[in-house]
Amino acid sequence: MAQIATHDGKVIATEQGLVRVEMHVISACSSCEAHEKCAFVDKAEKIVEVPTADWQRYAVGDSVVVSISEGLGLLAVLLAYLLPAILLIAAIVLTASLTGSEGLAALVTLVVVALYFLILYRFRDRLQRKFSFSIAPLQEV
Repeated sequence: MAQIATHDGKVIATEQGLVRVEMHVISACSSCEAHEKCAFVDKAEKIVEVPTADWQRYAVGDSVVVSISEGLGLLAVLLAYLLPAILLIAAIVLTASLTGSEGLAALVTLVVVALYFLILYRFRDRLQRKFSFSIAPLQEV
């Protein structure tokens, strides 16, 4: 059975088939005693759009739990960070070794990484369907 990653949030808007949820995301080091004075604490407000058939069940201000399969989270990290890094390194090493020109290697690397993100952007609808969140009222979880 796949593990599920969950996070609490508040509904900020609802519309036909969609619920927008605001989540306050705090980094793992927030449990440290010195996190109040630390410059490295990462706090952010994230807004996710959750497609759901029972969107009318939710009202602005409701506390909810948003969940996603952890496997999908790992795939997102792979697509957003790991593959572009591999492409970047491969492009710069190959181009520099084949041409001997660092400037050309840098240019080719920028083009390769830009093309990768353009391809991701082109398939954003398909990826959005794959990376779907689910939502439940806080008291049901």
